[in-house]
Amino acid sequence: KMPNKAEAMKIFGAETEVSEVPVVFEAVAHSESEENNSVELYMQTASSYELGYEGLAIQEVIGSMAYNSAFNQLRTKEQLGYIVSAFGKKTTGNGNAFCVLVQSSNTLPPALEERCLRWVEQFRKEMEDFPPERFAMEAAAVRANLLEKDIKLSEEIGAVWGEILMTVPHSEHFKNPVFDRVERFADVLTLGGDKEGGVSSIKTAEELKKLVLEFYDKYFLSSERRAVSSRVYNRKAKDLFDANVGKPGVISSYSDARKMKQHLASLPTAPYW
Repeated sequence: KMPNKAEAMKIFGAETEVSEVPVVFEAVAHSESEENNSVELYMQTASSYELGYEGLAIQEVIGSMAYNSAFNQLRTKEQLGYIVSAFGKKTTGNGNAFCVLVQSSNTLPPALEERCLRWVEQFRKEMEDFPPERFAMEAAAVRANLLEKDIKLSEEIGAVWGEILMTVPHSEHFKNPVFDRVERFADVLTLGGDKEGGVSSIKTAEELKKLVLEFYDKYFLSSERRAVSSRVYNRKAKDLFDANVGKPGVISSYSDARKMKQHLASLPTAPYW
């Protein structure tokens, strides 16, 4: 479980209070010829168990809506780099997050990080201006993608075995595979509820918009935000990396990471189904 700002201050000291992202992982590119810098802004939400079907579905809708906005602003308009993406991410330990990724040959990681943070704020304003029907369309698109039929027998077999293998780490209480998990997940994105007993509780496009904005505010813009930045410098910027070594909140070695991990709690590993 990544620390919020208050928890980071307790680990690293009061100096991290001035940082929008209190924990930063830094590294230098291995190749001498590497010209690119990169940043991944990682904003942790909660465990799959805590989010449940509805929370995970809302996170999927945000990821679907965010990609085009991030690409248009950070790549097309600001021309920060060739690779720009925004997406939802599942991590080891049953965690979930929303990430913004930029790779650039002309901008250093701290500046890339700052532009990512400004886009996160801008995208909130964009969503506020979207009509409710836009949210309904995005939900329908995510649902259609989830329910896309397998083309090959190997794909169908892989999906079934995947459900079986997902039960392996759990206790006997969760040993029954949920073969209709994807369908139940998709039901959440069917506005108006499922007449045949699905799990959807979102009735209207207006309600979906409200839930998306509340989710975004809670996890990505509040004082409780659990944000971590991963910066990779090209070889020409190694001096900047060296200057940051040992600063509060900067993780630049295995020892630094181990120290931070000893202060962190674990997320619930129970499944969300």
